[in-house]
Amino acid sequence: MTKEELNPLKVTPAEVKKLRALKIKKSEMHLHNIEVLQTLLVTSKIRAMELFALSEFQSLPSVGIRFAHDLIWMGYYSLHELKGKDPAKLTDQYELEKGVWTDPCVEDQFRLVVHFANHPNSKLNWWDFTPERKAFREKNGYPSTRPKKPWFELAQYQTGNQIAATQEATQKDLHKKLKLALAYMTKYPQEKITIAQLADLAHLSPYHFIRLFRSAYELTPLQYLTRLRLKKASLLLKKSDATVANIVPQCGFENESAFIRLFRKEFRLTPIAYRKQFGQKK
Repeated sequence: MTKEELNPLKVTPAEVKKLRALKIKKSEMHLHNIEVLQTLLVTSKIRAMELFALSEFQSLPSVGIRFAHDLIWMGYYSLHELKGKDPAKLTDQYELEKGVWTDPCVEDQFRLVVHFANHPNSKLNWWDFTPERKAFREKNGYPSTRPKKPWFELAQYQTGNQIAATQEATQKDLHKKLKLALAYMTKYPQEKITIAQLADLAHLSPYHFIRLFRSAYELTPLQYLTRLRLKKASLLLKKSDATVANIVPQCGFENESAFIRLFRKEFRLTPIAYRKQFGQKK
């Protein structure tokens, strides 16, 4: 993995050192208010605001570093500032300022962040807002001022950084990009992995990543990850004496009941029954 992949919040080495000394995780910076963060890190208020925003925005499911930066670029530094906003108008504003029309999933992400600003305990992901966005645009359309140029014609998408929408992207290139995400899932199945992280690894928007991954592997990324986790669990049940309670966190499952349910669905046996049947005989 590159340093950029390991440091999705773009925190400087000096800031990392201070955070470690204070025992504050990068992903939890938003749990401290901006004034406290400014004092603890001995930094400017605007930098504290930026770090707070990057941390808070990426705490939402399926929001990655790129969209977090876009929100800051638009002048938003917290979810509170997005409370009550109109996601369609935010999308229209974003497109006007960018000078291009964007991938539809961008509007889904705007809908997601506004939803979380109003409902902080929600469990929804950006794709849950796709039907809502489609219905809205079918009824209301787009403003007449909407840019005519598509987002994938921007120079940054013509250099290979974003392969999904470029005509030059070949199947070989595509699979190479997807395999970056695949390799990460295979190596770190126990980690808390989000679609946004995997999409960033593959240099794709979350929308295109899910669509292309499913096309290539006939499973969604999360279905594939679950199978990897279950495979690791089955090996531990076969070859180790680890209890089910210990295997659950080692394989990235949130709780024992969910693990048992998924394991039984996959192997048609409970974990204990699986160990009795396939485990090493003593």
